[in-house]
Amino acid sequence: MNIVLKEEILKNRNDLIEGTFCFSLFEEALFYPSLLDDLIDNSMLFIKENGSDTEVKDFLSWVVNCVDQCFLSHKDEGDLYTIKNYSSEIEKNWMNVWKPKINEINN
Repeated sequence: MNIVLKEEILKNRNDLIEGTFCFSLFEEALFYPSLLDDLIDNSMLFIKENGSDTEVKDFLSWVVNCVDQCFLSHKDEGDLYTIKNYSSEIEKNWMNVWKPKINEINN
């Protein structure tokens, strides 16, 4: 098992680790497509090399739920959270590209 790759993926669980997709989105309110691409690519590689892994798959499900919530909060006028670099293109890519890729990894 590629422990280093798994640790790289799962360090996103701690949204206080700078340089991760989750830190950027949750703490800095910035959606960095390149960090999400890296997370997805690493996850795909890990699953390809190691087969199904419950911890990674559970984490990816959590990411999907959290990112969905970020977009909902961004659009909620009563919520103080906003994605600073929001664009309809980013949201469209989330719904049509990145989220389906993550769901595919989990199936």
